[in-house]
Amino acid sequence: MKSLKMTKNVMLSMLCGAGLLFSVNAQNAPVTQTPSVVRSPAPVQPYNVTVGVGSNISEVRFNWISGSSAAPLVQLAETKKVQKNRFPANSTYTGISVPVIATEGVQDNPDNAETATGEYACRVTAENLKADTSYSYCVGDGRNWSSVYTFTTGNENSISFAAFGDPQMGASGDLEHDRAGWQKTIGEVIKNHHDVNFLFSLGDQVNDYDSLAKQQAEYKVFLNPDKAHDYLQDYQLAVLEGNHDHQMGKYYSYHYNLPNVTDLGQTVNNKALNNDGDYWFSYGPVLFIILEGNNFYDTAAHEQFMEDAIAADKNAKWKIVAFHQAPYSEANHATADKPDDDVLFMRQNWTKLMDAYHIDVVLNGHDHYYTRTWQMRNGMPVDTTQTDAVTNPEGTVYITLDSGTGSKYYKYNTGSDHSFSAAGWQNNVPTYSYVTVSGSQFRITTYETDSGAVIDTYTINKK
Repeated sequence: MKSLKMTKNVMLSMLCGAGLLFSVNAQNAPVTQTPSVVRSPAPVQPYNVTVGVGSNISEVRFNWISGSSAAPLVQLAETKKVQKNRFPANSTYTGISVPVIATEGVQDNPDNAETATGEYACRVTAENLKADTSYSYCVGDGRNWSSVYTFTTGNENSISFAAFGDPQMGASGDLEHDRAGWQKTIGEVIKNHHDVNFLFSLGDQVNDYDSLAKQQAEYKVFLNPDKAHDYLQDYQLAVLEGNHDHQMGKYYSYHYNLPNVTDLGQTVNNKALNNDGDYWFSYGPVLFIILEGNNFYDTAAHEQFMEDAIAADKNAKWKIVAFHQAPYSEANHATADKPDDDVLFMRQNWTKLMDAYHIDVVLNGHDHYYTRTWQMRNGMPVDTTQTDAVTNPEGTVYITLDSGTGSKYYKYNTGSDHSFSAAGWQNNVPTYSYVTVSGSQFRITTYETDSGAVIDTYTINKK
């Protein structure tokens, strides 16, 4: 049933024929009034649909964009119970609709005002899903519906996911080029790794923060790179905020429905809070701690969040931290030499948090150059013996991913210290990393998208 396209009338027939306990009424009908802005109203048909990770494997969090402010609805049921596109009764979930606003060019023009875009962010959360189970869903407002998509939940014992450095759609100056690179990378992941539970983008999903129109186009190709496949609708998605995402103010936050978001680490543009901040989720044996790297000075807030997140999942066998900027990189940003530089500040301060809270792995983007450190502690390598596997190691390994689309690449920086680096690679082709985690093993393998060649592999065993 993947990618089954349905007209509005067919979908309504399906819903009513399934005996659902609601009717299409004024509450669920699209609102015709237009926000008092110069933007053109967005279409009421759902677009930019995502099924995001939840607090744990039994929860999923849907998000989509629409021109309709009506109460958002999700039809969700086990795939085996959806017969001929008809969902069973009691499969409706209702959420909230939030007007979308953005701030064009706020980085260069900090006094720019927030502006409504004419869009609405539609958010629905579903709980108590079964593990290792295929689910089908569609989203809408009671009159306007998406296609039917499917995804499969994970399990508590072992997981796998694919991670990507900066897709940064539009960064090459040719959006079609970047879309094609992203399509190719995602397609290779799905073809070669059938057990992937979710996709994980490490920030800078889009590029052009000075133009709302450009960023809207970039989000559309990031979330729908292939018209023939619904990759990012058929797999759960985890993301974090990069510096390019951040520079449109709140706009990033409306594209995802993230779990356990807090005020800790939240950023501010033009004295307005950006609805971002640190968040966490548990997936199988792993606690994922996502830090807002654009607020790099407030180390105390991030430390408080890490403490709270770890307390919320005391039984996690692995702790993985992810944020956009890379404290250890072999590329351009490795020249950090100013006290207020984000990379240098993180290297001197954030790495101490990883030591204090015994973080196993840190995943980063930002530098578009693959780098894997030695096991690091107190800012120094624990052991510089070349190996692709360690058992019960001390310290934390930091892994910076290259571009997942080929939109931008950085070069090796010859003018900075690289004593932290156990592996570095740049071949100016898109890459991705495939990660598997069980109770006793973490393994990451990074591939060239075009050739399928292995760039690097690293395993941590715990006994």
